[in-house]
Amino acid sequence: MKNIQISFDEDLLRTIDQFATTSQLTRSAVVREAVKTWIRQEEIKKFEDTWIEKLKDNPEDLEDSEAWLTAEKWGDV
Repeated sequence: MKNIQISFDEDLLRTIDQFATTSQLTRSAVVREAVKTWIRQEEIKKFEDTWIEKLKDNPEDLEDSEAWLTAEKWGDV
């Protein structure tokens, strides 16, 4: 892994540390998981936005319906 320097305000750092302690993770692990979750949410949003635009452009086109129907269940990400 590569080390980087990142800045947080005191309140956010306290919150990160609380999550780290209660989860028995390092501060870095908490931040890594938060970034991974954010990236995944952005990927889902992009997929949904693309799908919505396709439906707006051609609501009768069911060509990609199978991809939508078989997409993973996202739940609360």
